[in-house]
Amino acid sequence: MNILEQGQEGPVMKAMLKKFEPGEDRFTDVAHTRSEETGCVILDDAVSVLECTVTDRMDAGDHYVVYGTVNSGKVLNDGLSAVHHRKSGTSY
Repeated sequence: MNILEQGQEGPVMKAMLKKFEPGEDRFTDVAHTRSEETGCVILDDAVSVLECTVTDRMDAGDHYVVYGTVNSGKVLNDGLSAVHHRKSGTSY
């Protein structure tokens, strides 16, 4: 899980909300590296990162809620973390 800096979440949100074909790499347009230990994506602009192991998944209608156990974490940069609020229950 990448925690983005307040005010810097726009480009990542734009990249993640576009349509993708099954199997297509969602991170092509976002600067990132992969953790040597877990292979988790670490975004270059993240304030901090939590590397997790998925332990369960719950069907929630048109999406899933994913549960995980945090294996490690680190602060990468100084800054306030972003908090995303939806405009309404039906759209972003």
